[in-house]
Amino acid sequence: MFDDTSMEVLRLAGNGYTCAQIVVIMGLRVMGRENPDLVRAMGSLAMGAAHGSLCGALTGGLCVMGLHLWKGLDHETPAMAARLPLGALVKWFVQEELQGKTAPTCAAIFEAGGQKLDLGASNPTAACAELVAHAYAKAMSLLAGHGIDPGEGRELG
Repeated sequence: MFDDTSMEVLRLAGNGYTCAQIVVIMGLRVMGRENPDLVRAMGSLAMGAAHGSLCGALTGGLCVMGLHLWKGLDHETPAMAARLPLGALVKWFVQEELQGKTAPTCAAIFEAGGQKLDLGASNPTAACAELVAHAYAKAMSLLAGHGIDPGEGRELG
């Protein structure tokens, strides 16, 4: 059964966005922002950086959390607990979401699901919609749990 977040993931996947792009688009939208340059850059993480490596749902979640945690300008300071929620996302993804049954790579996740990752496919994200939705929701939850409002982005400029 798909919830609203999963349905939005499917809609974005249908528009040609990849898993990492979708997580970042949704994270930006919560802040009332758009950043086409960042979204384009996130496309490089599609299908495990185009060779089945680290899952884009996880890397997208890490990157959207990084929007709140790391510095982007010389005068900024990274959040003090930056590494803690990032590590918590990775641990959750492997232990809870994947139940420790597979490595957090696109190729292994597809294989565990009885499928083969087709690196030539235009966009396999629909097959992973719930995984992408769960990674996004967990990233938002971890931020909130560390006193960071995902809807409040860092100041621009």
